Amino acid sequence: MPRLDFLGTIAAVLFIVANAYYPAKVIARQLLGHTKEIAQFFQGYLRWHILLNLLGLWVTLFHGHYADERNVILQMSFLVTVWLSVVGGMMYFKWPYRYYREMKLVHSQQLMFYVWIVLIILGHSII
Repeated sequence: MPRLDFLGTIAAVLFIVANAYYPAKVIARQLLGHTKEIAQFFQGYLRWHILLNLLGLWVTLFHGHYADERNVILQMSFLVTVWLSVVGGMMYFKWPYRYYREMKLVHSQQLMFYVWIVLIILGHSII
């Protein structure tokens, strides 16, 4: 099987573009206020956020599968990636609705994002 190291770079770009959604939304609201046009833009961006994260998840799956080296920390970061993606999809479709608040509370925590980033960086620095 040919080396597929470039898949990690593709996954990183997909995740960066997808997850710029929240900081961009906060910055836009602070600078431009809450207008109908901004709300419509971010409603469309939310779809891209979900789509690009799911695509990044698939690329990460292949990247990890075909990688020459693995470690526990990278496997933990993959589990966090899967969890964030699944819960994000469940939030988007509001299923199950009775747990929407709890899912949103945990999914959108900055701490979860920082844990995810630290696991990725630490896992790749060990290799």
